[in-house]
Amino acid sequence: MSTARPNILFIFSDQHRWCDLGCYGNREVQTPCFDRFAAAGLRFDACFSESPLCVPARGTLLTGLSSRHHEAIGNDLPIRTDLTSVADVLSNADYHTGYIGKWHLAGVPRTKSIPQGRGRMGFQEWKTANCSHSYLDSYFDDEEDLRHPIPGYEPETQTSLAIDFIHRNADKNWALWLSWGPPHSPYREVPEEWLALYDPGALTLRPNVHLPVVENASAQISEESLRSALQGYYAHISALDREFGRLLDTLEKTGQLANTLVVYTSDHGDLLGSQGWMNKQMPYDEAVRVPLLIGQPGTIPSGVRSQLIGLSDLAPTILGAAGLAFPEKTDGRDFHALLHNGNTPTRSEIYLTDYTACHQSAFRGTPAWRAIRTEQYLLARFADQAPWLLFDMAADPFQQHNLFEEGTSLHWEPLSQRLDTLVEACDAWLDPEALISVLGLRAAWNESQKYFQLPEITPPGLPSSASP
Repeated sequence: MSTARPNILFIFSDQHRWCDLGCYGNREVQTPCFDRFAAAGLRFDACFSESPLCVPARGTLLTGLSSRHHEAIGNDLPIRTDLTSVADVLSNADYHTGYIGKWHLAGVPRTKSIPQGRGRMGFQEWKTANCSHSYLDSYFDDEEDLRHPIPGYEPETQTSLAIDFIHRNADKNWALWLSWGPPHSPYREVPEEWLALYDPGALTLRPNVHLPVVENASAQISEESLRSALQGYYAHISALDREFGRLLDTLEKTGQLANTLVVYTSDHGDLLGSQGWMNKQMPYDEAVRVPLLIGQPGTIPSGVRSQLIGLSDLAPTILGAAGLAFPEKTDGRDFHALLHNGNTPTRSEIYLTDYTACHQSAFRGTPAWRAIRTEQYLLARFADQAPWLLFDMAADPFQQHNLFEEGTSLHWEPLSQRLDTLVEACDAWLDPEALISVLGLRAAWNESQKYFQLPEITPPGLPSSASP
């Protein structure tokens, strides 16, 4: 095993659920580059996004902290910029750092640029858009806040920028975070060559898809529309597969592959009709379970890891693999020993949250919740502590039999007590408005809500300034 500090290439996409790669058993999606990488490295089968929503998950990936502690608890809330990020630790250890792609941690408006300083969380090179989901008509802002249009498919340009970074910094230790926007919707904003790979009528829907699918409180999606979305989703994933292959080829051709720790994951998943819903912000596996592939030839052996791990653990683990650590305690843990020893214990449970039920969750009328996920069970309760979901995945891997509803909730009490312990240690059973107020986020929350023409939080006794 090499003792030199590795370069780090951390790649993550937006809204890619774990089950939609060939290496995870999907025989319809075409992902040869991801699959070859997984076969030569490590595939993690139980990686979870603790807060299955873009902004909270992204803050966690950079800080190793829960959204409660980095305070970007809902979409389009800004992250606390006084926190130590993974880029800060790496820069202090003489790594040259860079970030390319979607950021989404600067609040509103989504089109804002992120000026030099702490807003960039310690990253040195910078080619980002705060939040753009126009994959065929996008842009990036550079280190000098100059905006550049992106011709063509956004991930292609972002990958080319990453390849340029790898070439230019071959003579130094570097760490690059590459954030792709797809396969997040819009599902059809992908070049036709990738859509042509898939016949929507021939695609297999997951067994837990319920039709018609609810998109929001006033709209449903037909099977035809769902299949069209799935076609685009797979097309995006196959397009990203080619970009992933380009990156691996670059590392090999420049002689850097053996000295580069490569990570692929996603911020959260996508229900895509499972349980009758679209999007995310639910505790079901399709929303919270994400792919995690890690490799470094000659250093990390090939294999599969079934231990529980959360997105909060990734930054501490990556730093641990480089012989580094956060200077302060994080919610995530350093499990880098797991990269080399498949018998390394990790967590007995994952704490899952959706604190604010903002945006898509608000549109469809699903409230905030807390949940506990173990190897065998998922238990979820609403923020008012009412029971909601209880699944035994050993008997019910597609989470189709809610034991609460079926009156067979044998494991309710012990699991509920474990959830209570996690809640009290992290955030208490606060409803969204109370948590927003406790964290001092009312002004930031209202700014975001106003931007999206959603209800603001007002002091008691005053009318709301907006309506749904």
